[in-house]
Amino acid sequence: MPVSEILPSAGDVIYEVDLDADPAIEGPFDTWLRDHIADVLQFPGFLSAEILAASVAPGDRIRRTVQYRLRDRAVLDDYLENHAPQLEAQGAALLGDRFVATRRVLAHREEFIRGAVSTENCLNCGEVLTGQHCAHCGQRAKVRVLSLWGMTRDLLGDMLDWDSRIWRTLRPLAFSPGKLTQDYLRGRRASYTPPFRMYVLLSVAFFVVATTGSDPGSALHFTSDGKGGANLQIAVGDAASGSTTSAAQQTLATPATTPAAKSASTSTQGSGSAQASDAGVPTATDTPAPTLDAETTSLIEAFVKRMPEKDQAKARSDLTREMAGVPAEDLGKAKDVLKDPCGQDSLRLEAPWGKEYEPRLRQACQKIWSDTPSFGRALFQNIPKMMFIFLPLIAVVMYLLYIGSGRYYVEHLLFVVHFHAFFFLGGLVFLLTERLGWLAPGTSFATGAATVAKFLMAAFTIYVPVYLFIAMRRVYGQGRLVTFLKYSALGIAYTVCVAITLAGLLIYTALTL
Repeated sequence: MPVSEILPSAGDVIYEVDLDADPAIEGPFDTWLRDHIADVLQFPGFLSAEILAASVAPGDRIRRTVQYRLRDRAVLDDYLENHAPQLEAQGAALLGDRFVATRRVLAHREEFIRGAVSTENCLNCGEVLTGQHCAHCGQRAKVRVLSLWGMTRDLLGDMLDWDSRIWRTLRPLAFSPGKLTQDYLRGRRASYTPPFRMYVLLSVAFFVVATTGSDPGSALHFTSDGKGGANLQIAVGDAASGSTTSAAQQTLATPATTPAAKSASTSTQGSGSAQASDAGVPTATDTPAPTLDAETTSLIEAFVKRMPEKDQAKARSDLTREMAGVPAEDLGKAKDVLKDPCGQDSLRLEAPWGKEYEPRLRQACQKIWSDTPSFGRALFQNIPKMMFIFLPLIAVVMYLLYIGSGRYYVEHLLFVVHFHAFFFLGGLVFLLTERLGWLAPGTSFATGAATVAKFLMAAFTIYVPVYLFIAMRRVYGQGRLVTFLKYSALGIAYTVCVAITLAGLLIYTALTL
């Protein structure tokens, strides 16, 4: 039995039995008593026993006291109810009525050890202190005077201490793929931050930094696709980079729209003309601007104002060209679409099963169209909720890929949580590096920070798939070929799950806006 289980603790119970026996049976009595104690100590929860003998005059009855140390009172109650009667009957059968036993129960209160005696009490729970920490509640024995620096150290203590659990967790998380999962499954957990807590901390930090100094609503906007349609797009990188991912598409022109011209032209804007931007849009000298009536021009202007300023010139040119190519008999319908992109003429579900969802879908579209920034902010706020659906979904995929491995579903979920915690860690490092340039905009320091951030993004893009492959091999212990096949299947399933959860995110956000 470990020494830690024998040492007294605040919850221990002392079960004391006083025995008074005939001196004529002293030898057989002591032999029976030792065997009896050995039998009692076999029951769970009995930690130790001690025999004490009282000094008596020759010829007087012998006296023995046995003190059992138990884990708690429940152990004693179970013993007295289920085991004591049988053991007492065995003693009576062997020795008859030539001994008498009395019992009492004591609760462990304090233990004083030479050189470690304390008369101080814990300020939190009142227990007598026997060391640097209270044995009952764990609070430090010495409570320093509260100060601003002390509060700051308490807040950042684990982060500033290089040997703390946070740093002992982040190092293998970043540079040893799969090690955290492997150690956790092997029972080596005390040195690391719990996986789900670490995931929550890193994801919260990532989203906080991502929204610092920027408006998530500005990342969502409508743009023209150059084919008579408008895309609802979500920017996935720097807003200035123009890198976007299409999320939804609305048809804004009738089927009779003309093919896109090789050279776009400028459009009329109010009473004058607007020159194309320098970002690769042809100037008015290439092709004369089509002539549109004032109503159409006004509708186009209302539409393009919802887009980022850098995209407005090209969108205006594309829409002007498209509207100029609409046949006269379809011009009215095209104008109706520009007035209300979410109307019946522009938003339809052709499938028979989708008719019943059209009204709700149209209502959601109207919310997005009327207040796109608010929709973008709500969408961003719902991403963490989506992740709590996405991660279990990927864990199901992992379970199916390793269905014969004998692993439980929660083990695959742990692997997925560790991988995505690493993903958020990498994203957090990138965002922090990128935002360093904001401290001194327009300087060489800002340029250097942007260059480093781009390098980190490129390296991270390469490192993530390599990290996942190595982690799968380490945790699941299969060969390169088998791991690569499952890795490829996971990549396909991952893409499908992203599409499903993203679609659900868009629908949920639109319906709850």
